[in-house]
Parts: sequence; C-alpha cells; structure tokens
Amino acid sequence: MERRAKGSQDRILTAAEAVFAAKGIDGARVDEIASLAQINKRMLYHYFNSKEELYTYVLKVNFERSLAAGKKAFSEKGNLKQQVAEAIRNYFYYLAANPNYPRLMAWEALQGGNYARKVLPEIWEEGLPSLKAILEEGIARGVFRPDLDPKQILTSINTLCSSYITNKDILAVLWQEDPLSPRNIEKRLKHIIELILNLIAI
Repeated sequence: MERRAKGSQDRILTAAEAVFAAKGIDGARVDEIASLAQINKRMLYHYFNSKEELYTYVLKVNFERSLAAGKKAFSEKGNLKQQVAEAIRNYFYYLAANPNYPRLMAWEALQGGNYARKVLPEIWEEGLPSLKAILEEGIARGVFRPDLDPKQILTSINTLCSSYITNKDILAVLWQEDPLSPRNIEKRLKHIIELILNLIAI
C-alpha cells in the first residue's frame, strides 16, 4: 500500500514538474497534471490540497535537488580550487539533465518569486555555509581573495549556469548547432569554471 502511494506521489511530482515548467502556475491545469500522472483528480487532491500547494512542493523538491548536486563536491577534502570547479560541474550537469528546473526558475522570476519565497530562503541559507567554509579556508591559505562575498559568488554561478540552459533554443538558432551537445556543454562549462576561478583566486 505504501509503495503504491509512493508511486502515485512520484508520478504526480513528475507530471506536475513537466506541466508547471511548460506553462507556469497560471497556465497549468490540475486536470492535465492528473491525466499525465495517470491518476484521477480526486487522488491528486488527496495528496495536495490545491494547485498552489503542489506547485510550491515542486519548487521545494527542485531547489533541494539542485543544492544537493552542488554540495557533493564540498564533502571531500583536497584542492580547494578543484572543489569549487567540481561543484560548478555537478550543478551545471544537473541543470543540463533537468531542464525543467531552470524553466521553473524563469517562471518564478516572471511571477515575482511569490512561491519561491515560501521555500527558497531556508534552502539557500543551507547551501551558503558549505561554500562559505571553502572560501574562508581558501582565504586563510592565501588561495582565494580576502574580499569574497559567498552570496555574490553563488549568484554568479547560478546565473552563468542556468541562463545557458534556459537560452539553449536561442543559442541553437545563433550557433546553428546544439548547445547541449557533449562538446558544447564541456566548452561552456570550462568557460564558466575559468571565469569563477579567475574571479575568486589570487
């Protein structure tokens, strides 16, 4: 029974993420989400009281997943520059494999972040200490500049990575090639890592 319920919730989450990413909260319809999840609407409302509650949950799950992707690199000791580079790599590849996430962020930006503010601040503050600890260690060792602001660094990393995925269709028109091909992803990732490391390193 529990396994069946978990399966239903997972299908709802997957379907809701796809519909919200494509249409935003205003354009999304619960009927469409339920149909895509292969459940009836009554079952959806059994797990989530409203479309808004479901949307907020989708945002929360995506925020947590993206944070986890970046934080993996900070769990191991070693070269500090390499840890920062690996964190960027993990996050960038997470976005490339999960394009719904930057689309959701773009919708939220258009909507004024009304739902993100309910769940994002706590998750954002959870992610800051990991980067801050690495930067502080690097400053103490003379590896990183002493005037670094972790919030600004995180914002720059997020903007550089997410905007590339969000604008992939426009870039495809301009470049006449696939921005998400393995070759282009690696070229862009190398560029982003170099920019950040040149910014923070002495």
